[in-house]
Amino acid sequence: MIYKLYKMKFKTADAVSNSEYNEFDVLYKKYGVKLVGGGYNAKDHQEIYFISVYNDENHYKETTQKLQSDPKYIELTKKLEESREDVQVKTLEGFDI
Repeated sequence: MIYKLYKMKFKTADAVSNSEYNEFDVLYKKYGVKLVGGGYNAKDHQEIYFISVYNDENHYKETTQKLQSDPKYIELTKKLEESREDVQVKTLEGFDI
């Protein structure tokens, strides 16, 4: 499995709460992506983190292609980009604990 750790910074803390995260969750589930969870930076509510899980690198690449052609995903991403200042993504390879 691979994990994608997203760090996003928004223009205002209100922009974070108003984003359409439930609709993103529905889309991710549609394409077999698990959202592990996430949260706000305790010292800066304009900054959030979340983790998604893909079966492997091929699953990630295939899903990315499908999402980028999904009209709902395109619409939601455009809204998100309007209120977002920055996004960083780290890829983590899973290991057994």
